[in-house]
Amino acid sequence: MCRVIIQFYIVFILFFCLILKGTLSSSSTTTIDTSRYYDYESLTELLRRYANMYPDIVRLKSVGKSVSNRELWAMQITDNPDDVEKGEPWFKYVGNMHGNEVIGRQILIYLIEYLCKNYGTNERVTKLVDETNIFIMPSMNPDGFELAQVGDCDGTKGRRNANNFDLNRNFPDQFRKTGQPTQQIETLLLINWIENNPFVLSANLHGGSLVASYPFDDSHSHSENHYSAAPDDDLFKHLAKVYANWHKTMHIEEGCRNWNDHFPGGVTNGAQWYDVPGGMQDYNYLHSNCFEITIELSCCKYPQPSQLTTEWNNNREALLAYMEEVHKGVKGAVVDDSGDPIPNADIVVEGISHNVTSIENGDFWRLLLPGEYSINAYANGYESVPAQHVTVGTGDATVVEFRLTSISKRMQLTTAKGIQPNYLKKPLNTVY
Repeated sequence: MCRVIIQFYIVFILFFCLILKGTLSSSSTTTIDTSRYYDYESLTELLRRYANMYPDIVRLKSVGKSVSNRELWAMQITDNPDDVEKGEPWFKYVGNMHGNEVIGRQILIYLIEYLCKNYGTNERVTKLVDETNIFIMPSMNPDGFELAQVGDCDGTKGRRNANNFDLNRNFPDQFRKTGQPTQQIETLLLINWIENNPFVLSANLHGGSLVASYPFDDSHSHSENHYSAAPDDDLFKHLAKVYANWHKTMHIEEGCRNWNDHFPGGVTNGAQWYDVPGGMQDYNYLHSNCFEITIELSCCKYPQPSQLTTEWNNNREALLAYMEEVHKGVKGAVVDDSGDPIPNADIVVEGISHNVTSIENGDFWRLLLPGEYSINAYANGYESVPAQHVTVGTGDATVVEFRLTSISKRMQLTTAKGIQPNYLKKPLNTVY
């Protein structure tokens, strides 16, 4: 009997060791090494590995290739990556637009790891992945990164793309009516990505200071210290404060001592800081449904690898809290009398001269601060309806449906009844 028991325990221990070995082996292949930076080849290998290890929630996509033929990778993380789910907002992070500003690139790698490894076990992460279509681009400028040098805190080597263009001065600009720069391939790829996907919220991660900056990035005068407010100025200030307040030091240090920065609360209007014509955050806001801010993550652009763990710890909660803001405001759908979706309908909020539009399946998302709003939807070929009075709270977005009647259908009905239809004209909202 004792021999049987001993044999049983031996078998159990061997079995446990095999399981433990497999667990440790699996863990070792997924753990991201925070003691070094990932160049293009190692980043590519890592992203492919995660895509293979988490096929239920991950898709690795390429937005296109850089000047030097490197992929602009974007990792999609969501519970149903092959479907466009009704009511699910799209979110994106973009890092390393300036190739020598590297902290954004690294913490986005860590964020990919964190979301994948904690999905299904961490309630917050699981909810975020289940309810959000997340896209993470660690590097918009992989060519520049390959030229940059570790320890170069305030230099410019690797900042620009392979054609020596600053990508954050390369987008079409509302205040630069003549002399628009030649759009680079990386810029054109991002323009296509921004305009052809229904992103709702985004952040562009930079380095060289410690502040969350919000639109607009430039002004008519192109002068320094000129506050250039977007129509959604209060909302943008709120979004910037969310990141700064959740970051461990941004709201406390309020900038970098070596630059004599002073940003109260760790936030600033972009143009008030300095004039940036052709920036990506303004382009998102003016040419798509996406609200974007720019986040400067570190006083040293390319710190020593020993700083990477600290930077991840400083930013982790801020990255998550900012992503959760995509679920605030108002969301819903625009449909016709039969319940069929109406795409490209303008969602108009009274008092805010900036509209968003419904997407192909009729869904829309409109980020708003808590408060009372009068909201309407207008679509070409459809009769106007009375505005809806909507209360926005501090929690998840308020759900609203707009049901519009086609003008042709109304004409048929009113003609049959001998009634002259009264068509309301869509009000003109000034859109910058």
